[in-house]
Amino acid sequence: MVTLHYRTLSPKYMAAERVAQTILDEFTLDQLMEVRYTDIMHSVRAMKIPYSGHDITDLAAQYLHEKGIKVWR
Repeated sequence: MVTLHYRTLSPKYMAAERVAQTILDEFTLDQLMEVRYTDIMHSVRAMKIPYSGHDITDLAAQYLHEKGIKVWR
């Protein structure tokens, strides 16, 4: 519970959540059961997030994993 609170306060986590939600919105649940790490990185670069790309990609991969999506590294 405390971890969730700190996540919602973090601007990096909010950006990663936005990237992950964009990935989830692009695909239907039938199509999206797994995603590659590099695909997440491409989405981060396309959105021009001002933070480190690897940090945001790691957080987005963690968020997707928590949602039940397999992330291939």
